[in-house]
Amino acid sequence: EGGGISCGMRASNGAVEKVSIDKETLKPHLTTIGDCDPIGICGSGIIDLICQMLITGIVDRRGKLQRDLNNKRIRFNEHEIGEYVLAFKEEYNLENDITVTEVDIDNFIKAKGAIYSGASVLVESLGMDFSVVDKVLIAGGIGNNLNIENSILIGLLPDIEREKFEYIGNSSLVGSYLALISKDAKQKLKQIGNEMTYVELSVYPTYMDEFISACFLPHTNIEQFPTVKSLLGE
Repeated sequence: EGGGISCGMRASNGAVEKVSIDKETLKPHLTTIGDCDPIGICGSGIIDLICQMLITGIVDRRGKLQRDLNNKRIRFNEHEIGEYVLAFKEEYNLENDITVTEVDIDNFIKAKGAIYSGASVLVESLGMDFSVVDKVLIAGGIGNNLNIENSILIGLLPDIEREKFEYIGNSSLVGSYLALISKDAKQKLKQIGNEMTYVELSVYPTYMDEFISACFLPHTNIEQFPTVKSLLGE
């Protein structure tokens, strides 16, 4: 959700869940949960925001703010750490501005890099690549409002056919319910557990290289993201 982000919060009323940024003015348009004034930003909003900052040129592919943009929403502190103002406190009668900093972006890039590199290594451990994947199931609270295009653009999800992605909601909770009320589901749970193979990423030979490569927008090897390469004109 909004963990590791200075203005981050869980997906509840007042959380910014969707963001678009005007390329000329760099002014954001915000959608919040509950259609009320923003008080913070949740996981899906962070993905949208960083994606928009990339395609509007506010940040480069390292996640660093461009120093030559003359705009009131882009500022730097005494340590030269940049931040983008998503909402000024005067706009919504807040105690503080809602911002995303370069530190926030770096934390996010590491988190999304861990997810992508973990999936990449799992597929590689089978001697395959993402092209063989038939379906990607997106679960959890953040998955309810996850924008697939934006998630691919920043390198969180692999650049494969969009119809392969499917939202399934809170799968752990539904699975728990099914295991409690259905003997067949409980048996299936045991079967999956017995057949599961565990891959220890921290000792996998190529994992650290994969992780470091994924700590970029979308990836140091942009050839893995052909649609993003085309969009960014690289």
